[in-house]
Amino acid sequence: MKFLAFFLLGRMLFGITGNPVLAIIIVFVVIYLLDRRFIGLTPSALGPMRRQLRARTLQRDLSLNPHDTSAKLDLASIYVLRRQYHRALTLLESLPPSIAEEPEVLYEKGVCILNLTNVSQGEELILSALQKNPNLHYGDPYLKLATALASKDPARAMEYLSHFQAMNYSSCESEYRMGGLLARLGDRRGAKEAYRRCLETYRSLPPFRKRTERRYALLAWFKRMS
Repeated sequence: MKFLAFFLLGRMLFGITGNPVLAIIIVFVVIYLLDRRFIGLTPSALGPMRRQLRARTLQRDLSLNPHDTSAKLDLASIYVLRRQYHRALTLLESLPPSIAEEPEVLYEKGVCILNLTNVSQGEELILSALQKNPNLHYGDPYLKLATALASKDPARAMEYLSHFQAMNYSSCESEYRMGGLLARLGDRRGAKEAYRRCLETYRSLPPFRKRTERRYALLAWFKRMS
């Protein structure tokens, strides 16, 4: 039904524009805007652009003042989001000792090292950050540890994921991630059950929460059907 609606929309736009390529582009733009407004499966196009502009400003600030700690922290966070872990780690390791022991800095250093193949050292740094601030990023560090250890130490990965779920008990994301981890461990039945719980959690959420959790509910539905 939805495919037919978009097909008819494409035909209508072709009749208006007289250009099939332009009609297809407009249809995809409409699909993207509807997804960003109501679902959230596609990534934001504006976020990376904003980060790129911000990164350029911070790089310019650091060229003028190489000791600007605030600029280093902000730029390192952008590099982490862009998965440029070597560049982020270089900035984080240049911070003064008084700042280097802050939970946020320890955590971001741990994420960098975790993704640069030294899992044990990254795990140690992230746990140090959590010891200083147990509520850091609402449990997301546990999720990163679980993902990194899924294939190497499944038991420990499940333990970290349980910590994450305890801090996100009404989160569709936590159940979806649990399903993904169980699937990687070969437990297909457990994965299907986690995806089922994800959908049940979504149905029980108030309307204002459903917008942010809809993406994981849809992904869980697709996974459960596959």
